[in-house]
Amino acid sequence: MKNTIIALTFITTLQLGFAQERLSSQEALAYAAIVGTDVKQLKGTPIPSNVDLKRPVVLRDGEFGGMVLPETTLSLENLAKAGDNLTPVGQLWLLRLAPMNDGVAISGDRLRVATVEYDGETYKVPQCALGVRRTASGGMELLIFGKGKEPLLKVALKQVMAKQDAPLDLVTDRDSDSAEITLKILGKYEAKFRVTESDL
Repeated sequence: MKNTIIALTFITTLQLGFAQERLSSQEALAYAAIVGTDVKQLKGTPIPSNVDLKRPVVLRDGEFGGMVLPETTLSLENLAKAGDNLTPVGQLWLLRLAPMNDGVAISGDRLRVATVEYDGETYKVPQCALGVRRTASGGMELLIFGKGKEPLLKVALKQVMAKQDAPLDLVTDRDSDSAEITLKILGKYEAKFRVTESDL
């Protein structure tokens, strides 16, 4: 676990610094493997989660960061079958950042927090499970979970047509002291939500 914080500092950046950087596949795989050494932490989310450590997307920007890990069973076929029940799609890990709701950061007491020991210091890192379900109107929505079984956020999924190499991908756009994340799923869907500096 000592090296886990190294992995997490290289996670999705969200452009709260100056230069967003997408890490190479080789670097991303190394960081995902380190995070995956604590299986209990990795699978302890409030919804079922079995992520693929071989297909991470990792971005960084100074001291802020994030990473997405897709579910091993994530496919367009499974998403097409999504109904009222939740279909897990992966995990989002954030460093020094938290999702926003109604213009403010979601408080640390509602987040699922991984406690990481490194070089004699303790770090608290938000770990968000991601799921998709169909709404009563027939559309689809992304649910972002913290530590409880009720989601922190519900965000509409938009259908798109785009080339995408990884099952989950991230694009970020900074605006003042927060940033908008676009989570892309299999090149066919995307959802947007905001993040800002966390209170952890």
